[in-house]
Amino acid sequence: MYSREVFTIINLEPYKGIAGIYEEIRPSYPKELIHDIVSITNIKSDDRILEIGAGTGKATIQFANKGYQIRAIEIGEDMAEILRDKCSDYSNVTIDVSSFEEWNCTEDLKYEMIYSAQAFHWINKDIKYQKCYELLKDNGYLVLFWYKPSSHKFPITIDIDDQVNRVVKKYTAKYFTNKEKPERLAHTGVLNNDERKIEIEKNGLFHIISQLDYTHKIKNSPSQYLKAVKSVPAFASILDGLEANIIIKMDNEIEDIINNYGGYVDEEFHYSLYIAQKN
Repeated sequence: MYSREVFTIINLEPYKGIAGIYEEIRPSYPKELIHDIVSITNIKSDDRILEIGAGTGKATIQFANKGYQIRAIEIGEDMAEILRDKCSDYSNVTIDVSSFEEWNCTEDLKYEMIYSAQAFHWINKDIKYQKCYELLKDNGYLVLFWYKPSSHKFPITIDIDDQVNRVVKKYTAKYFTNKEKPERLAHTGVLNNDERKIEIEKNGLFHIISQLDYTHKIKNSPSQYLKAVKSVPAFASILDGLEANIIIKMDNEIEDIINNYGGYVDEEFHYSLYIAQKN
């Protein structure tokens, strides 16, 4: 039985109040990434899959379209509402609103594959690998993938980010308050590749059979840039402490910065895929 203190931590919803922005602005996952997962694991259309941290379903839909039986776990009710709507026509998708730490399989099932897209870093590392191991069939697969801004930055983007950071620091230093706000987890999700690999293999329950990387470039307008940063829980936590009129002023100043650089922000995203097999 987990302690009350652990429950308090794991039940914080990172995307509470920003699920709509997340769904609108966050990129999906490359088709070749999904194809590589299917090809390498050789999962069959009638295989059972468990998804951890389904969010608004950006990965869920891609697997659902292929006919897999998916049980999707999502801690946030805001995210789950969008997920339910997107999956309403998919009888092969079941959705449970819960943290993975607290979630209990209501049936005596083992899964051929468990995957988590952009979410596994939120989960207690003392629980997640052991629990996945127990839920998987022999030789089953744990598939994890994330994206993050590439370490390769365009010079103009570096200048824009530097100026935006100065603006945000200026407003938070002057106007940030400690008013009662809904708590959210605020992990950035950014870890380097070695740290991810070490964490997966450290427990001895899984071994990585494939590690693949993908690159995707995007171009954001000022409004898209603002929505993108506001969809990050760490940044949303800053906004939680600012009044609405102050946020508008800060947004206007940030938009002016981007417009002064041509009206767009170029960004390159790096996707990392780890396919591990149960020992």
